[in-house]
Amino acid sequence: MKKAKQILALLTVILIVGFILATFVMAFLDFPNKENIFFTCVLCVIILPIIAWVLMWIIGAVTGRKNVASYRTKEMEETMKKADEIRFQQALNTEITEDET
Repeated sequence: MKKAKQILALLTVILIVGFILATFVMAFLDFPNKENIFFTCVLCVIILPIIAWVLMWIIGAVTGRKNVASYRTKEMEETMKKADEIRFQQALNTEITEDET
């Protein structure tokens, strides 16, 4: 899995660099449909990192592992665990109260 992530990251960097270079070429050269190709390259430079981040975030969420796209800090994790414990205790108390009535 680690190797696949590294390959995906390297491929993304290569594509972004390629689109940046293509954007500069489109800006200075003159040929048909220059504007369309230029704006496509600019959009790809913006969209590719977002897609890569979303994929890393999804992989982290599915596997339960932290990665660079994880948004939870250690403090947030501890707070979430405490909140889960409180909810669990409240659920138990509710069940006990319902059983008594």
